[in-house]
Amino acid sequence: MKRRSMVFPGVFLFFCVLAAPVFADVLPRTTTATRDIMLVEEFEEKEEQTPVASPVWTGMNGEEQAARLGVEEMHKTDFSVSLSSGKSAEGDVYEIGDKIEFTFTSDKDCYVTLLDFTPSGKIYVLFPNKWVSNNFVKAGESVVVPAAGQQFAMKLGGPAGVDIVKAIATNVETKILDPENQKLFGPFSVLEDSKVATRDIMLIEEEPEAAAAASPETPLEWTAASLAVFTKGDSPEKGGFGVSIEENWIAKIWADRDAFLTGESIFVKLQSNRPATLVSLVNTGASGRENILLPEGVEKSVLPGAIAILPGKQDKWKLIAATEPGVDVLTAVLRDESGAEMKVSFSITVEE
Repeated sequence: MKRRSMVFPGVFLFFCVLAAPVFADVLPRTTTATRDIMLVEEFEEKEEQTPVASPVWTGMNGEEQAARLGVEEMHKTDFSVSLSSGKSAEGDVYEIGDKIEFTFTSDKDCYVTLLDFTPSGKIYVLFPNKWVSNNFVKAGESVVVPAAGQQFAMKLGGPAGVDIVKAIATNVETKILDPENQKLFGPFSVLEDSKVATRDIMLIEEEPEAAAAASPETPLEWTAASLAVFTKGDSPEKGGFGVSIEENWIAKIWADRDAFLTGESIFVKLQSNRPATLVSLVNTGASGRENILLPEGVEKSVLPGAIAILPGKQDKWKLIAATEPGVDVLTAVLRDESGAEMKVSFSITVEE
């Protein structure tokens, strides 16, 4: 299976993400904040989250962004899989222009789809692809994209930011993407309507009738695992992400992008390669003051292969960029099952 040389010029694997700990500024919804990123608690029934549209999310409206958040947060482990890049031991941090490859393995025979959610809102299907159309993977087998001997390469394009690469694996052959929504782009296909695509993907949680019909005697089992891949910029606040590594424990923190307008909602995202609990989230604002961003009594589980999003679907609070222009730093404290703690921080820019 030969592959031509393929470079994604400034489109593949680039995400714009958010940034990142004491007295508490827990404000009622009616309070007008004038500085810093603030925790705003909502006391009435909350409608479905629809982040404010931004020029950075080209072509994406609030509904599409909410759908994407749902897919990023989607996680299940009916069987065990692993998803990694060539730099996972270093926190999956790359320079613009670096080559990248992904490796997927499973402890069970499965059918796998690898998707790349880019910062621009596009979704690429990395596997199956032009040369490997059969997505069946045997238990214990490693699937590498691109595989050795295949004549193409993947490079990370600018600008700095975060890509979410997601593996969705099922024990029976299941259609999770509409082929009519896919357009060939080099060796991969791109999903033309991201809103339709994210809705299709989430249907897997409802155990589609198509899967049952394909194998009526085999109950559908599935797993979804995610990997945050970071592309560095020319300064710490570019890209809106942070990584901490201590004794093989890798913790990541980021947001949708690295720059926000005053008044916009912010979603902070976390990933850890070992089970952990978020026990603290604090913002050091451009004003120099510190604000606690995690409501009192709230803790958040961060599971390996999953992405924890704050605020989540069920949370009745939100994070608002309520600062004068400047750079804010968000710092999270994670605690693992042994009681060990890890701090991880990132920066974002707030603009008028």
